[in-house]
Amino acid sequence: MESLKTQRLLCVVLSVAVLSLSMVSGKALADPASSPVPAHSPIKVSTFMDFPPFITATEPDGGIINAIVNKSFAAANIEIKTPLIPWRRAHRAVKRGDYLASYSWAYNERRAKSFHLSTPIFAISNQIITTYSDITDWQQLKEPRADGTIPILCIPAGWEISSEITELIDNKMLQQVSPGNPRFCLDLVRANRTNLLYMPKMTAAYHIAALSAEDSDPGVRPWPELYTLNIPSGEASTQHIIFTRSARGLDYKEKFDAGFKALLQNGRYSEILAEHLDRYSQLDRETVYQDQKNAGILP
Repeated sequence: MESLKTQRLLCVVLSVAVLSLSMVSGKALADPASSPVPAHSPIKVSTFMDFPPFITATEPDGGIINAIVNKSFAAANIEIKTPLIPWRRAHRAVKRGDYLASYSWAYNERRAKSFHLSTPIFAISNQIITTYSDITDWQQLKEPRADGTIPILCIPAGWEISSEITELIDNKMLQQVSPGNPRFCLDLVRANRTNLLYMPKMTAAYHIAALSAEDSDPGVRPWPELYTLNIPSGEASTQHIIFTRSARGLDYKEKFDAGFKALLQNGRYSEILAEHLDRYSQLDRETVYQDQKNAGILP
C-alpha cells in the first residue's frame, strides 16, 4: 500500500507535467476557442428570445428561426446548448471565444470581418412603421416637418440600421432612441413619445397583440393608426449565425452550412416555413416566401 508521502509526490509530478504541457502549447488549457471538445459534448450557441415571432419562447419550437437553426445543427449531427444571453453580451462573448456561436444576426461587413458567418438562413424585411398619415414614401423624411419638429425613430438596441435611415439620422432629420427590447418601441408609440419604428411588420403586429391582450380596459389606451413604408436596403435582410473567428469556429460553421443545405435539399426547410406560417395572413405568408426568394435562399 502506497504511503501518503508517495501519493503526494505523485500529485506534484502530475501537476508539473500538466503545467509544462500548457506552457509548451502556448495557450491556457481552458481556452474555449482552442481546446478540443469531445464530439459528444454540446457546443454553446447563444440566442435571446426577444425577436418575435421569429425567435421567441411563446411560439412553437421557439419561433421559425429557432427551428431552422436547431434542425440544421441536428442534420449535421451536432448537439447544441443554447444559453439565453442579451445580444450585446452574446456578441462580445462570441468575439472572445467564450461561446462558439450566436444567432441570429443581420449581415454587415463589420460582422463578416469579425466572425465566421453562416450561409444566409432566413431573410426578413424591415419597414418603417409610422403614425404620420401624411407620409407615404420614406424619402419624404428628407424634408423638414411643417411644424418644425424632428421625428423620433425607435430602433431596438443592437439592430442593424439601413443606410437610408443612417443618413437621415446623420443629417439631423431624425432623432434615434434605442431601448433594449423591441416591445418598448411599441410602448413608446402608444404613449405618443415616438412617431416612427424600424422593424419587421410581423414583429410590430406581434407586440401590439401581446400588449393589447394585457389591457384590462382597452379603451383607456387606444392604439394610434399605424402606416408602413418600405425602404430599399431594409428588404430581404439576411440572417446568419455568427461563429467565433477561429479554426474551430470555421469548422463548425462549415458543418452547420452542410446541415442547412441538407434541409433545403430534402424539403424540410419549406416544411418548417409552412408549419410556422399557417396561422398568419396570406399576405404575410407571401411576403416571407418572397423574402426568401429575393435573398436567394429559396428558388
